[in-house]
Amino acid sequence: MLVGSALMVTPVPDAAISDCNNNMCMWGDNDYQWMIGERAHGSATLVNLSDDNDNAMDSWSNESGTHSGCMYGGFNGTGDRQGMAPEANDNNVSPLNSDEVSSWRTRHGCQTAQRAEGLTT
Repeated sequence: MLVGSALMVTPVPDAAISDCNNNMCMWGDNDYQWMIGERAHGSATLVNLSDDNDNAMDSWSNESGTHSGCMYGGFNGTGDRQGMAPEANDNNVSPLNSDEVSSWRTRHGCQTAQRAEGLTT
């Protein structure tokens, strides 16, 4: 009976890069699986990831044609930085960058806060 009930479970469709809806997105697994963050591009506001999503990023996508994003290894824009170039994505970040993002923004790339004040992208 256990085998029969297991066969009746409807599989959940896999996530995909197309789930990003023309925004900037991060996933907790390789190949755009388990979305942990989605934001509209163009915001200089730093946002910290929730506890469940902190230090989990393994793939990302930036569907903006003009804005660069930045992911930070620490909360509030501190720590190592990983850029999100316009119209770019990475389905499997380097093991050196895997599972280390704690905060991000979707404008000004990885410029410092002082330098970003004068930038438009």
